[in-house]
Amino acid sequence: MSAFQQHYNSVDPETLALLETTLNETWKAVRSNGTLDAVSTRTAIADITMQFAEEGQRDHQKLKRLVLAALPTYA
Repeated sequence: MSAFQQHYNSVDPETLALLETTLNETWKAVRSNGTLDAVSTRTAIADITMQFAEEGQRDHQKLKRLVLAALPTYA
């Protein structure tokens, strides 16, 4: 199941793909930290990604950097 399932009707397929790519790449960057809870961390990544996307950010590399900086357990 996608972390962005609740947004399927509110964003276009291209944006959903961008969100998923950002989530997956950001997760790869943080998952090596064994102290992270996988479910809550992926949820936080998805929520933060969606916030930046709603503000108009569409560059997935920049999104990843913004999300990493905004994650309290990673920054």
